[in-house]
Amino acid sequence: MTSDRGDFFGLMLDLRRQASLADHICSNIHQEGCFCHLSLNAVKFAQACRDVGLWRVLAQADCLSADGMGIVWAARLLGLAVPERVTGIDLMESLLPRFEAAGHSVFLLGARDDVLHRVQARLRRDFPELIIAGVHHGYDPDDAKLAEKVRPSGADVVFVALPSPRKDAFVVNYGPKTGCRFIMGVGGAFDVLAGDIRRAPAMMQRCGLEFAWRIAMAPRTMGPRYGRGLWRFAGSIIPAILRAWAGRFYRAAGWVVIVGFAIWLVLTPADASGQVVLPPPEIEAVEANASQIMQFLTDQLSENDTVEIDDTVDALIARLLGRDVVTSEGNLGPEDFRMVLLVLDRVLALTQMLMPGGTGSFLMELIVMKAVLRVVAMYPEPMIRDAMAAGTMPEISRRFFDAGYLAQAVASETTDNSSPGSISMPPQPFLPIRFSTYYRQWDPAATQSWNTSLTEERADTDQSDWIEQPSVSPR
Repeated sequence: MTSDRGDFFGLMLDLRRQASLADHICSNIHQEGCFCHLSLNAVKFAQACRDVGLWRVLAQADCLSADGMGIVWAARLLGLAVPERVTGIDLMESLLPRFEAAGHSVFLLGARDDVLHRVQARLRRDFPELIIAGVHHGYDPDDAKLAEKVRPSGADVVFVALPSPRKDAFVVNYGPKTGCRFIMGVGGAFDVLAGDIRRAPAMMQRCGLEFAWRIAMAPRTMGPRYGRGLWRFAGSIIPAILRAWAGRFYRAAGWVVIVGFAIWLVLTPADASGQVVLPPPEIEAVEANASQIMQFLTDQLSENDTVEIDDTVDALIARLLGRDVVTSEGNLGPEDFRMVLLVLDRVLALTQMLMPGGTGSFLMELIVMKAVLRVVAMYPEPMIRDAMAAGTMPEISRRFFDAGYLAQAVASETTDNSSPGSISMPPQPFLPIRFSTYYRQWDPAATQSWNTSLTEERADTDQSDWIEQPSVSPR
């Protein structure tokens, strides 16, 4: 027979409900071999932790049910889905009508003769069709002889009411020698069925307080037993439960971090390089303007062999600002100024994606860079700092602004404002063009032109005085 089981400190605990377990036992009782069932409560677990022999017996049982609520609660705290408490006497009472209907014979082993007589009388009254193959008291100290007493009866089922841990050892070690198909330990069930001991009220059983009832019924005997057993049980399982819950907490915290980060990634748009970008409405406006500027620059570079860079820059700025003539002063507000820079930054990004390397890419980047410098020179420095602080213009920031620009600007303001009687001067931006030498030779203030045509004859001549052409856009 097999069962749905879970590992409870190395003991395989059955995880089925009482009715399901009873049905499974009855449906598989005809299989070869002897199926051994034992029950586990807190006191027995504490005893097994100190008794290697008892632990080995419990581990060898075919089915180990959670008899006490202490085991049920501890197993649940450790993550085992124990649905309910399954006591020996409750399982026995659930099996008897099934055995009666199926015609399986039973043998009652244990307790005193007078108790067995009353139990037998009650079973015949409650289950008149039940076959009782025999009974025998449990006062014979030789377990092998007890097994020999049972074997001639030919009983299919043996209920063992010996005291623990002898009962558990007999079920596992001598159960197969009795010749039965199913054997289980029922503890003090015979005394309860005979009427010698009253069980706790159903409410106390459901609340897991049946042990308190037993202590109240026999304080001198049960008090010390449960006191020592429950104390040792708590000392054994509480550290393990704390470790298990600590592991669960760390795993849960890890999942919270992962899920939170995933939600942040979903809710925060990012471009291909991981830079934070703009909300959708601004993205559409920037993309539309950048596409127009790209078309404008492409037309400018393709129509003329020789491109006057400054003239192209002036035309580009006038197009961006919506003017016919570009002056040295700007009249844009902060948002419009920021939008102009965003469009130029997007043009730089598109240039890298659509025109990687070559003369066209170089000239277009050069024109855009000069346009950025001209626009920046037209507006107060605080507007520049505010626009750059948002971190939404990675291309411009990477090409023009030194990494320490913002920090130095803030430090400069702090120093100027802290001097008594001094006039606060706006910090000067640092705008080094961080490119290789072929970019540095282009003075933004100078008038320049660039020949966009390269013939085969010129390609064959000495080009040592030319500006080196990179295979990819310079960084």
